[in-house]
This record gives sequence, structure tokens and C-alpha cells, in this order.
Amino acid sequence: MKLFSLFNKNIISIDLGSYETKIVQGSRSKEEIRIDKAFSFNTPAFSYENGNIKNQYMLIDTVKEELKKNKVASGTCHLSMKSTAIITREIPFPLLGDKEIEGLLKYQLAEFLPMDYSKYVIQHKSIGRFFDEGIEKLNVLVVAIPKDMVDMHYNFVREVGLKPAVLDYQSNGIWKLFRFMDNINGIIDPSQKTVAAIDLGYNSTNITIVDNGTIQTSRVIDLGGQSLDNNATSLIAVSSDELQSKKSEIEDVSMVEEGFSDYNRYVNIVKTSMEGIMDRVDRIFKYYISKETDNEIETLLLYGGLSKIKGVDKLFSNYFGIPAQVLDSASKIILNDDLNKYINCVGALIRDDEV
Repeated sequence: MKLFSLFNKNIISIDLGSYETKIVQGSRSKEEIRIDKAFSFNTPAFSYENGNIKNQYMLIDTVKEELKKNKVASGTCHLSMKSTAIITREIPFPLLGDKEIEGLLKYQLAEFLPMDYSKYVIQHKSIGRFFDEGIEKLNVLVVAIPKDMVDMHYNFVREVGLKPAVLDYQSNGIWKLFRFMDNINGIIDPSQKTVAAIDLGYNSTNITIVDNGTIQTSRVIDLGGQSLDNNATSLIAVSSDELQSKKSEIEDVSMVEEGFSDYNRYVNIVKTSMEGIMDRVDRIFKYYISKETDNEIETLLLYGGLSKIKGVDKLFSNYFGIPAQVLDSASKIILNDDLNKYINCVGALIRDDEV
């Protein structure tokens, strides 16, 4: 029996982003995840990008100041991250145990991932079984994270005065939450649906496909809110602050009214930029569906900064022909703040051996 109440007190979870950093402090029991503190702040410009710490002194000083300001004392830290440099692949294996798979990976990984894998930290997870020409095999999700990326995040956590315990990639955090929660938005049962969770972030977009509670596919594409903002500033003369204000003024991004006006022009720019992101997401969907004849995606769950644009759920639903919802609430999570914003932090609170 695991004493969750003893092992999971005072955990600090950090979600580093190129635009914004989110931090929560909370605990996890068998019945619920309780968040006692949640706060966010703008990440210093050019200090963090695509999973890489570019200016460690500026980032460390800012995070230390925010921790002090919010009265977060030293404690165990779980850190959530995503990067296009993190390689994920679904690889078929014979029916073997974890130890045997780990041994095979050392010798056969080069066949599946053409890279210098000595420079990566390799993790794997069995995600299901399938038949190949009548032979039953294991489907194994392999995750490769650059070692220097792991080291820089480990050192970062120590330098801000916390105790590094878990470095989690965001798709894994979402999968763990899907296993933990009973429902999302009071409607979606993640254990009974194939859900594509789409994190519409600033620097990139993260796609995680979970089938009946089992992670199937995870990919990060290098398009997000930043590309939208760049498209807007190249066509209309607005400042960064004005862009954020304009996004909040959009009434329905899925509808572009006829007639020329500054409002219609901006909505059209946003809609076109979102369609560029959806084109890339569609490639991931087609890859997943092509793997097995009965593969399908039943629901889209949107979260992250761009999900806050009004009508984005209708835009995605119309494009893919799949019901889409923006993450708003979830069972078994006690948080007096915006779950959509802090979902990656919350997911990182759960350890893999607790699901």
C-alpha cells in the first residue's frame, strides 16, 4: 500500500514556456489532486525557447523572485516540458517484459531512430498489443530526450533552490491525468473515448492521442501563437500588447464576416494562421488513423493560450469534422484557478508509478 498523503505533500510543479511560465504547489492522494497555490508570469524574453534555456541567469533570477513573491519555500519539484527536439516513436516489439525491451532497445534503437542515441536519455512505455501477419506484438512508445536538455533543466531546478525529482514531458502528463480523472468538462470520459488533446501553445503545438486511457501517439509541431502573432504584425501595424487585446475582442474566429474592416481583417489573419496549425495537426491524425484499420478520433480537447480565442472549438470541429471542446474543468482536481492554464503543471504532479 502506498502512503500517497505522505509522499505527495508540498510538491512544486513548474511548466516552463517561451512566453509564460506557470507554477503550482499542491499534493496528490488516491482521491484527488489539490492545488494550494497557482501563479504565472511572463518568461523573460529570449531566455527559454523550444525546451532550451538560453539565458539561465535571467531565467533563474526571475523564477526565484516569483517563488519568493508567492511565498513558495524549498520543496520537491516536478518540471513539465515540451520540445520539438524530444523524439517520440511507436515501435513494434515481440511480447517481452520491460527489462527485455530495455535490453533490445540498446541494440536495435538505431534501426528505428537514425541518430546518435548516446546523446539521449531513452525511456519507453508499452502502450498496447496488435497482430502483425498473425503474430501478436507489443506496441512500445519510445521517448528520447537530449541529455544536455535534461542536464540544463536539472541544474535549473537546483539553482532556483528546489529539489529536482521528476522531469516530465507534457504528453506523458496529459496521459497520466486521463488515467486519473473520471471526466473532463463533465462530459468526456477519457477512459472510454479516443481523445486528441491539443495544446495550442505559444512556441509550438503538442498533440497527444489517447485511446481509452492509453497513450497512442505524441508529437510536437513548431507552430503556435508566436507564428500567429508574426503573421499579424507583418500585415497590420500593432504592438504586442495590442495583439493580445485584439485576440480577446474576437467574437467568433470560425466566422469571418463580409466587408472590409480592421476587425474582419484581423479575424481573417487569425483564422488563416489557425488553419496553418490545423493542416500540420491533420498530418499527425492521418498518421495515427493509418496505423490500424479501426483507428479513429472521437473527440478533440483544446487547451493552451490559443484555445482562449472565442470560437476556436467550432473552427477545429468544422475543419476536422470531429466534436471539439476547450478544456474547462475536470473531476478529482481541486484548483481555484484556470485549469486550462495550469493543466501541464497538474499533470506533472502525478508520478508514472502512481497510475
